[in-house]
Amino acid sequence: MNLAERITLISMLVTTTIGLAEFTAGVVFGSIAVIAAGMDAIADTFTSVGVITGLRVSRRPPDADHLYGHRQAETLASAFLSIALIFAGTRIAYSAIDGLYHGTAITASIQLFVVILMAVVVSAVLARYKIAIGKKTGNLSVVADGYHTLTDALSAAAVLIGLGLVKMGFSAADSIVALAISALVIRWGVGIGWNAINTLMGASPGPRVMADIKKVALSVQGVRDCHRLRARKVGSRIFADLHLLVDPRIHVDEAHAIASKVEHRIKDKIPNMSSVIVHVEPLGRRSSGKVSNRSQS
Repeated sequence: MNLAERITLISMLVTTTIGLAEFTAGVVFGSIAVIAAGMDAIADTFTSVGVITGLRVSRRPPDADHLYGHRQAETLASAFLSIALIFAGTRIAYSAIDGLYHGTAITASIQLFVVILMAVVVSAVLARYKIAIGKKTGNLSVVADGYHTLTDALSAAAVLIGLGLVKMGFSAADSIVALAISALVIRWGVGIGWNAINTLMGASPGPRVMADIKKVALSVQGVRDCHRLRARKVGSRIFADLHLLVDPRIHVDEAHAIASKVEHRIKDKIPNMSSVIVHVEPLGRRSSGKVSNRSQS
C-alpha cells in the first residue's frame, strides 16, 4: 500500500468518526448547521472510497483495451468527488432554507461546542496532511479529497461562530451559517469538477512544467534546438512528445542515442513524467525527420 492510499484509508476512519459525532450532536441539540457539518464529514468518507478505488485502478498496467494504461481512473474519481460535493452542498442549503422558513429550536450546550471544536482541529490537521501527501505523490484526487476535508474544518469553524451567535440570542444564525457552508462546499465541488474536465480534455501540465521539459531537452549534448513540444496530464501522470533538431551530418545511430538520452533525462528530471515520445529532425532542413524514438512506460 502506497502513501496516498494509506492517508486515504486513515481519512475514511477519521471522517466517519467525526461525521457521526457531529450528526448525532446536531440531532440531539437541534442544530441544522451541526447536522450539515456532520453530513459533509460523512460525505468525505464516501468520496474517499471513490478516491482509493481510482488510485488502485489507475495503477493497473496497459492492456489490449487500454493501451495507454488506466491513469484516467484517478481523474474520474475526482469528477465523482465533484458531483458528491455539489450534491452535499445542495442538500445542506435545502436544510438551511427550511430552517429559516420554519424556525429551529437549538440548545447551544457546552457539549455541542466541545464536539465542534474537536472537529475543527482534527479535520484541519487531516486536511493539511492529505493535501501535502497528494502534492508530494502527484495524486490529484488525493489533493482534491484533502480540500474536501478542509471544507469539513471550515464548516465546523463556521458552526462554532453560529453557535456563539445562537448563545447570544440570534437563533437564525444557525441556518445562516449552514447556508454559508453549503455555498463553500458547492464552490469547491465546481472547482474540482472543472479541473477534472480539463484533465480529461488533455490539459497542459502548466507553463512552468513545459519550460522545464524544454530546458532539460536542450541540456543534452547534441541537441541544437527543440520545437513542437506538447504535454498533457493523464490522471496524476504526464505524457509528452517533442521534436529535436540535431546536426544533419551525424549518423542515424548517434541521433538515436541523443533521442534516448533526452527521453531518459526528461523522465528523471520532471516529476510524474510517464511517457515521452521524441522525434528527431536534421537542423536546417524541411525533412520530417531521420529518426523517431518512441518510448512509453
